[in-house]
Amino acid sequence: MGLALELAQRANALRAETFPPEARRWAITAITDMLGCALAGAQEACTGTMLHAVGGGVPGASCSLPGRAERLPPLEAALVHGTAGHALDFDDTSKSMAGHPTVVIVPALLALAEQRDASGAALLDAYIVGVEVATRIARGVNFHHYEKGWHPTATLGIFGAAAACGRLIGLEDARLANALSLCVSLAAGVKSNFGTQAKPLHAGNAARNGLLAALLAEGGFTAGADAFEHPQGFLEVFNGAGHHDATRMLDGWGAPLDLLAPGISIKKYPCVYSVHGALDAAIALHRRHALDPARIARVTVTMHRRRLLPHVQRPATSTLDAKFSLPYNVVRALISGRVGLADFEGDAFRDPIIRAVMGRIATRPHDDDSNDYGAEVEVVLADGTVLRESVSAPLGRGPETPLPVEMLRMKFEDCATRILPVEAASRVFESLQALDALPSVRRLTAMMVPPG
Repeated sequence: MGLALELAQRANALRAETFPPEARRWAITAITDMLGCALAGAQEACTGTMLHAVGGGVPGASCSLPGRAERLPPLEAALVHGTAGHALDFDDTSKSMAGHPTVVIVPALLALAEQRDASGAALLDAYIVGVEVATRIARGVNFHHYEKGWHPTATLGIFGAAAACGRLIGLEDARLANALSLCVSLAAGVKSNFGTQAKPLHAGNAARNGLLAALLAEGGFTAGADAFEHPQGFLEVFNGAGHHDATRMLDGWGAPLDLLAPGISIKKYPCVYSVHGALDAAIALHRRHALDPARIARVTVTMHRRRLLPHVQRPATSTLDAKFSLPYNVVRALISGRVGLADFEGDAFRDPIIRAVMGRIATRPHDDDSNDYGAEVEVVLADGTVLRESVSAPLGRGPETPLPVEMLRMKFEDCATRILPVEAASRVFESLQALDALPSVRRLTAMMVPPG
């Protein structure tokens, strides 16, 4: 039996009636958060360029786009929606996947659900399956897959999108296996493109291709039964000999669901998740000491080596790569006591005070895997005073430090009101919180179209 079929069988063995209530709660949280990010990203330049590249809106097409008036066929809708959802790098992350699962799964799933008039409960259950598939495959290839240079949001998220859409369609085992094998040939995305508009393209393309794989499989399209384990298949090509373990992909499905352990992380800041622990620590220092930039002699940030990739350690040189710059974000947090959307717009990254202090930032790596997202920030003042703050995990880092629902609502409305009136944004949030009772996803998508 091929690995694709074994994965498909495990996915189809997941039954909605066995999902615990907290899994549905987390699924609603993740979907709510991602759609808020998509609304905020709807008018970003990369979203507009992508929409233009696919030919613009198609009047009467079956799918809407959150935050835009145009309509598109499902594949193009998934592509544009996924790009918008990741445009601000504000969407959730998965520890197992080392990437962003929801921004790939939901755009594919929402386009299909809108076209086929599925219920909110069906979308919710399909999402849970999609996360489980993406993260179980991830367990067999990470973290070498991530460290090798692949962008798992794209290269692993695509499998979650295909599986979620397969569940909504009702693909039986053999056809779902074909969909997963097709994804092996459709997966793409490398980290060298971080800090550019190619990164949100990764999410949009994976959403589109995951949906495409499911639709092709529904129609009887075939793919290799051994596409994963073949000597020139996914495991060997993407990871290389000795750097993958298929047994880790197959063990422990749903016991517990990955959505619950280690869980989904919700971002408080619209920048790379690697630095969020350091930002929590830096903001705590700001609140305790009201730091004067002129008095800061040097700053040392200690984090897990895996978080300190070269692109993260660089000072900001553009609006986009500011999102991936530890020096820029930590200085913003220390001096302003916050990091928000406005800090990644226009010439904010050129602020001369921020740039002066960026040059005083140093990093120190550690290898303690039990503290892989925690951070310590040490500030040495001009008079020799040493200030330190550390956090074991950023707030929002999965079930162990969940983001309170009021903070989730605040983030959602902050994002959504860039496009929608305040009252409309509030109605969308409330509808999402009751997603499992929504008889038709079309009611939700109609609410996210801007007035006029």
